[in-house]
Amino acid sequence: MQFSYKALDANQALIAGNIDAGDEREALRLIREKNLQVVEIAPQLEDKSGLRKKLSQAEITVSLFEMTTMLDSGVAIADALQSLQDSDAHPKLLRFYRTASERLQQGANLGSALTSNEVKLPPYFIQLIAAGEASGQLANAMRRGVEQMEYDLSVANDLRNALIYPSVLVLTGIAAVGLIFVFVVPKFANLLDGKNELPLLAHAVLSTGMWLNQYFLFVLVLLAGLVTFAGVQLSKPEVRQALLDKAAGFPIFGRWLGESDIARWSSVMGAMLASRVELVKAMDLARASVKNSRRSKALNAALSAVQAGGHLSKALQDNQILNATAYNLVRAGEKTGRLSEMLFAVAKIYENSSKNRMKRFLLLIEPLAIVLIGVAVGVIMMGLIQAITSVNDIAI
Repeated sequence: MQFSYKALDANQALIAGNIDAGDEREALRLIREKNLQVVEIAPQLEDKSGLRKKLSQAEITVSLFEMTTMLDSGVAIADALQSLQDSDAHPKLLRFYRTASERLQQGANLGSALTSNEVKLPPYFIQLIAAGEASGQLANAMRRGVEQMEYDLSVANDLRNALIYPSVLVLTGIAAVGLIFVFVVPKFANLLDGKNELPLLAHAVLSTGMWLNQYFLFVLVLLAGLVTFAGVQLSKPEVRQALLDKAAGFPIFGRWLGESDIARWSSVMGAMLASRVELVKAMDLARASVKNSRRSKALNAALSAVQAGGHLSKALQDNQILNATAYNLVRAGEKTGRLSEMLFAVAKIYENSSKNRMKRFLLLIEPLAIVLIGVAVGVIMMGLIQAITSVNDIAI
């Protein structure tokens, strides 16, 4: 559990902070180990809402950005970790930094110290830290890693934001159709008494409405079960991977996902090569950032070709991973020894293209959702009108 405390430091200045410990006695011991004199300590009340139970990727990224900024300002690694332990961060992050600090004191390097099962960092981030420690450019390497994590987060947010409005539109349309079936269609139930010969569409609309009214609770339970089942399935990595692979074949959406994939891969490769990670190792780690299975296999084939002594540009071209402009840039980077800069340029090209394709996708999906909802409501209203007019014709 977490404790908040107030204590006096060596200069008798009052400071406040938070610490994670099993009980109050352990918390007091940990505070005193910092050469602090405890004035007040109290357990923090747990958040009953459950909103802070799950550690988000955004919180991890912001916390690492804070650490990178401190290191870039000349703060020692141990002091930076200590400062992060005293912050008002997620409990998992506090435990993560405390464990990292303990490992660092035992002689581990920073990359190993930050390896954790509870807070999983991207493999390329750990490798960038190792490269930064070896080259004496730890802050720069970490900054590149954080920038890449921010980019990954922005791509995920773009995808999520892109689907919010169409999802609300579709759900609203489904609710509207449901309300028509439940409250409007039953008003015309007497037309199904068998005395009237109704058109096929009118009969289908009225019969569906009456069935929904009769089995309303069953339909609600069925929908809740389907939503729950979909949520459980989407929580499985293999199901999400299968859906991503299937979505890659869609005309516009698939191209958008593919260009985002390549932009992410190029950016990771550029960051690693700029931090002096060897080419083969960089290719192996950057491949993990790719979401599409087919592209991941193609990159693995390119990796094998480079390991056999081939050039990166030719290996990528033989496996049809990039476009013609990107091949030329990679080829120029190999000749001039500025491969990392050229890969950053490739990432920028694909990033801009994916953003434009996302806008095009949004422009297409919003009117498409409106048309589908309009057609559904129109069919229902047409069925009702046919039912009314057919009865009037019979009466005449």
